[in-house]
Amino acid sequence: MILDAAAAEFAASGYAAATTASIHRRAGVSSGTLFHYFPTKLDLLVGVLEAGRSETERALAEITERAAGMDAVLAYAAHLEAELADELYPGLVRAIGDVERLEPVRESLAAETAAIDDFLTQYLAQALDADPARCTGQARAIRWLFDGAAADALAAPVPTGLLVDAVRALLRGMGVPLPRF
Repeated sequence: MILDAAAAEFAASGYAAATTASIHRRAGVSSGTLFHYFPTKLDLLVGVLEAGRSETERALAEITERAAGMDAVLAYAAHLEAELADELYPGLVRAIGDVERLEPVRESLAAETAAIDDFLTQYLAQALDADPARCTGQARAIRWLFDGAAADALAAPVPTGLLVDAVRALLRGMGVPLPRF
């Protein structure tokens, strides 16, 4: 409840303009309750980032249960498309950009990036029946594509299916065999 309110407030107002007062009002909790759990505004933003990382890890685990190899990579691309379509996404990314140089923010973002890179590397290696160490470059290229789509989504929504198609095209260009469907 508090983190949802914080995400909405940061998305609407930006990090600098968002206040703990506006967040506790939006959350419907007292300022004392807010400060008990999140002593500073930065703690709130890091909490939002950590919740996002937990959501990403949950999504990756769900994909792992139902897909393998290249299907898992493409399923994550589809998941990311849906995430980029969230109405809070552009404003929240701008708010994070205001403070991304701060160590707790960088650490949280790096942890999520590492989880995504590990997932992509594992499932590319599985699809190619290759040593994961040989797939890190390809995994990184896919994540760069994801990062580009994420940046593009700040200006306009990413059309449904476009990111999945872009991943397929990148993989084809790398000579990776793709599932037929």
